[in-house]
Amino acid sequence: MEVKRFFSTTMQDALRVVREEFGADAVILSNSKVEGGVEIVAALDYEESWEQEPVEQEIAVRGEPSPSQLARMHAEKHLQLQREMEQAKRKIEAVRAKKYKEPHFADQDFNRLSDSTRSSVNGPKSTQNKTSAENTLDHDSLSAMRAEILEIKGLLAKQASQSMASQQKSLLEQQVDKMFDSLCLSKSARFALTKELNLWLKRGENSELDNQFDLCWKHLGAFIEKSVRVEHSEIIDRQGIFALVGPTGSGKTMTIGKMAARYVMEYGAENIALVTTDRYRIAAHEQLKVFGRILNVPVHTVDESHSLDMILDKLSQKKIVLVDTAGLMHSDSCWTEQLQEIKLSKHKIECYLTVSAVGQYQVMSSIYHNYKMVDLSGVIVTKVDEAVSLGEVLSFLMDTGLKASYFTDGQRVPEDIHLFDAHSMFERAQTLLNTSERWVTIRANDQVSSFDSMKGSQQLKESILFHSA
Repeated sequence: MEVKRFFSTTMQDALRVVREEFGADAVILSNSKVEGGVEIVAALDYEESWEQEPVEQEIAVRGEPSPSQLARMHAEKHLQLQREMEQAKRKIEAVRAKKYKEPHFADQDFNRLSDSTRSSVNGPKSTQNKTSAENTLDHDSLSAMRAEILEIKGLLAKQASQSMASQQKSLLEQQVDKMFDSLCLSKSARFALTKELNLWLKRGENSELDNQFDLCWKHLGAFIEKSVRVEHSEIIDRQGIFALVGPTGSGKTMTIGKMAARYVMEYGAENIALVTTDRYRIAAHEQLKVFGRILNVPVHTVDESHSLDMILDKLSQKKIVLVDTAGLMHSDSCWTEQLQEIKLSKHKIECYLTVSAVGQYQVMSSIYHNYKMVDLSGVIVTKVDEAVSLGEVLSFLMDTGLKASYFTDGQRVPEDIHLFDAHSMFERAQTLLNTSERWVTIRANDQVSSFDSMKGSQQLKESILFHSA
């Protein structure tokens, strides 16, 4: 890239001079009025495409210099370096002119001269030594100036390379930021991903490829998946006591019903029992008892006459016990009483936090801090099918480090519960990026009456009993 200043009395005349010297490919970087006329800074072979108004506006909103301002800054640096090169060239020309002005003889002509003539030409010995020293000094000056010119050329090349890399990085970061916004990632998750992005850019393995964003986003997606911890075995495949904790409406009871149904279909109904600690709300345990009747599984309720430890003592022969807890507000005294009963139990109880995918990240974080006192073993994500964005869930899992066990995505029992997989969840999150509304149309012949619903429940019962027989 060649950058040059042009001076003239009028703008039209200055543009004409630019066109004559640089041709039609010249790029005007700046123009300003000066004493006696106008000044134009123009460039030739200007490869950077700075004219991107939307990008300028976006950067301007952030308080950063716009691309056109950056272009003028680079032009000023380029002009300064060119002036230094011109000064160095003038010094070299001056030294060469001084050297060539001195008398010069061919070696064969000089050898024909007599000693006295040689002496008169060379002068005294001291003068001859002085001339030799000056020639040595001139040679050293030329070498130093050549080195200076090479250094300036290197700076120019480095400046152009840094300018291109800076623009590419800025555009890539803008694209990545838009993806972060679309996914609704938390600030802490974005910070970790931005740090990973900078490391990826620093390695620069794919900086010159056209599909840089695709490769970058694939790398960041793999980083998200690696940052989400998951359990690789199902809870129902293990023996023990497992309690689901979480706020009201998070789907604890429905999830326990699905887990129990999966266990009965796999291992039978003899070695499983259900327990509910929700003795604070009227008929709160009825839904769990419905599951118990369908699955032929006993359901026990913790109350004033039967403590949690008393019930667990009676169920010591069962291989797996699923405990459903009450979803109370943390300001409720009964909420603290319930958690203390679980935490201080003489039995080993593994607690899993139940989090709804439709909740906000701040709500999820608040729930986590309220329930972490019971030493959470993991998390179960519910209502994935109702979420319009899954970035909040991914951020929550990345930030807390809790292991994800299951996720649920519907009301069907037991089909709509799955072992959590980070890759499939990230794929789901990406499919929701461009989805703002989802319309569901139910045809008349697709409607399900209450009778059909009851019939479906009976069919589920018969299916489970058949598989457990």
